[in-house]
Amino acid sequence: MIIGIENLTEEQKKLMHRVNKKHTDCVGNEYKSGMKITKVWIDENNTVCVKLRNGEWFHYYENGTWA
Repeated sequence: MIIGIENLTEEQKKLMHRVNKKHTDCVGNEYKSGMKITKVWIDENNTVCVKLRNGEWFHYYENGTWA
């Protein structure tokens, strides 16, 4: 279960899943298990923010990138 997912619109959920898949595909196999989203929220700039199982968090952008 992803904490906070109920606060996202359907479009934001699709963005979250799309960018997370791309993000996960870019890391080595030893890191993939840590890429599961555990928490999500929207920041003051209306950006989807995610916290991953590995403890890191990222902004997921509409253009398919993350930072």
